[in-house]
Amino acid sequence: MEASENELAIPVDYVPGAQGHGVLAVGPDSDGGDALAVWRLSPTGRAGGAWVVRFEEIERDSEQLCQIMGMLQDRCLVDGNEEAPIAALARVAEVLPAELVTTLQRSIVTIPELLTEISEHRSTYAAAVEQHKAGTKSKIAPLAWPTEMPEKADFAQWAARAHSTAASPVAATALALTAAVANTAQLWQDTEQARYRRVYLRSLGEPQPLPPRWLARLREAVASTSFVSR
Repeated sequence: MEASENELAIPVDYVPGAQGHGVLAVGPDSDGGDALAVWRLSPTGRAGGAWVVRFEEIERDSEQLCQIMGMLQDRCLVDGNEEAPIAALARVAEVLPAELVTTLQRSIVTIPELLTEISEHRSTYAAAVEQHKAGTKSKIAPLAWPTEMPEKADFAQWAARAHSTAASPVAATALALTAAVANTAQLWQDTEQARYRRVYLRSLGEPQPLPPRWLARLREAVASTSFVSR
């Protein structure tokens, strides 16, 4: 038995106890200068702030960067791997409060691990359908996902449009990561909607805005924040 569309509402952007993500990217700005892009994202990847700051400006006056980076203190940095945000932080670590750097370094999530978690849940849901099918004489169709999982965490392909509209290469990188987070969150929401349409799968829980491990990491970033912006 499947539910109607109006029964399937999942919170799109507001996630209790979670602030969201931060994106750091290093590269040329619109004038070719070496710059740092800082994007502040909601839990589901909606941009709520974006800055591009040249490193030469940071060397002259780091106060602006400290204020910007302080706004990421209760968020998880997100990227395709852990090395990229750590390397970006290393470029500006000397001008930031040490406690802020430590806080950000310990709160990093990667797109591949998020995709893996979603794949695990899809497998669990599919197995639950097969188990239900074995215990009924009714004809049960396999779960059909509105969107398929990518074979690789290729967020460059996901964000091709973002690249084409970016004002600079460093902004393009930040926009690509933003699109990757949003697309990953959408994959999860599509997963939950497909699952919750099957009434017999509702015993697995109410629809959640993000997978459990992903959501726990975002909430941990909020709970563990002790840095106070100067």
